[in-house]
Amino acid sequence: RERLVEDFFANPTGNLISVKCSPYHLDDRAIILGDAAHAMVPFYGQGMNCGFEDCLVFYNLLHEYGDDIRGALEAYSAKRHDDATAICDLAMYNYIEMRSLVNSRVFHARKKLDSFLHSLMPQTFIPLYSMVTFSQIPYHTVVQRRRRQDKMVWLGVVGSSVLLASGLGFLLFKHSDNIPQATSALSIHLSEIFSH
Repeated sequence: RERLVEDFFANPTGNLISVKCSPYHLDDRAIILGDAAHAMVPFYGQGMNCGFEDCLVFYNLLHEYGDDIRGALEAYSAKRHDDATAICDLAMYNYIEMRSLVNSRVFHARKKLDSFLHSLMPQTFIPLYSMVTFSQIPYHTVVQRRRRQDKMVWLGVVGSSVLLASGLGFLLFKHSDNIPQATSALSIHLSEIFSH
């Protein structure tokens, strides 16, 4: 136990960083993959997965370009940059989500709405976490798709609110002759409650 405490205080903690760089190659001589190219904070748990993806993409490009190593390396840098940047940003967003949004009622309502919409349209509407963690959708496409889904949800909320307000306005207009009586009765009732 003493050794554990001693080791804990003797070893300084490191900072969490994100690395976003480009290109990932040097001429036709070298390439960087995984954390060397795009280190990310650990809050999505996608670092190793993204590194394996790098290997698969590079492997496929080597086969596609054959003896043209320089072409394969340039294509790799071009192909992976958007996805690597996107997952670094997604990992940082997930940290913010876990740090401060999980206690928000609006956040929980949105999660429930996302799940509901996914149950209605499983191929069209996929929650962000599911797209990142349980699909093979490229990371940059996940970001684009989430933006489209956010717009859909926002338009749905605004549209529903406008319809509700219009419906209430219509009902008030239709029954406007009863409003003074209802307001008067409510005032009397409230004054009785607060006078006791």
